[in-house]
Amino acid sequence: MVYYNQRLKLSKLTVLNRQSYSRSLFILQPIFEFIRLFRTITAFCLCLLINQAWADGISPSTQINDPYIDIRTGPGRGYPVFYVSEKGDWIEVLIRKTSWFKVRTPRGVEGWVHKRQLVRTLGIRGELLEINDPTFDDFTSRTGEAGIMVGDYSGGTLVAAFIGKSLTENLSLELDVGTVVGDAATSTVYNLSILNQPFPIWLASPYAMLSIGNITIRKNAASVNDKDQNDKLLGAGVGVKIHFSRQFMLRVEYRKGVRLTSDKTNRETEEWKAGLAVFF
Repeated sequence: MVYYNQRLKLSKLTVLNRQSYSRSLFILQPIFEFIRLFRTITAFCLCLLINQAWADGISPSTQINDPYIDIRTGPGRGYPVFYVSEKGDWIEVLIRKTSWFKVRTPRGVEGWVHKRQLVRTLGIRGELLEINDPTFDDFTSRTGEAGIMVGDYSGGTLVAAFIGKSLTENLSLELDVGTVVGDAATSTVYNLSILNQPFPIWLASPYAMLSIGNITIRKNAASVNDKDQNDKLLGAGVGVKIHFSRQFMLRVEYRKGVRLTSDKTNRETEEWKAGLAVFF
């Protein structure tokens, strides 16, 4: 009898441990998915920023015309000067970050030089070089944009990444992928949208959008109906793009939609989100 009671207690303890393990997995799963999404977004944005950092309007190889230029360890006045290149030396311009240029000397020394010290450098033919800065016109002539946004999706926390391609001056095509973390389920949302931006030259430029997509809903272990769902999405929304620097903008967006469920009981969706975008 004692042996039977011990076996019964052990069985109950095993069931409780399994239930606790399942709940722990459900709690940790959104965190793991957010980490994977964050790593993907970070890698993608770094690629975009590196692509935008290439020097614009300056020759890859230039000759110093001033008595000397200071080369710093990083792109900022707070970084120390560790090398001085003299007049007549040829330097190779590698990349650009705002007003700072990364250069390489004939001896292989790499460092950062401010734009002010490069305006008098000479080209191969001995002409003074011009350094072109990005302007607001670059926003209207961009070919696409990408970014990350966070917000609320029908009561759940939304983290999304998007990339868009300009079709005309006013129309663009955009793909966004997001993860929604709720109390009873975790969802993955995909949307393909067409955006109409009637006033692209405005600093705060409004837009309207139509979208189609898909949502995959994974219920938690404690849910009564633990069957996963895979439904189609239709939506329409409005938003505004606020240009606050040469290469970055703030986006705020609202989208109202409907989820086409397999049991023919369609459900409404509501989405608010805001985030940062970079154009390329």
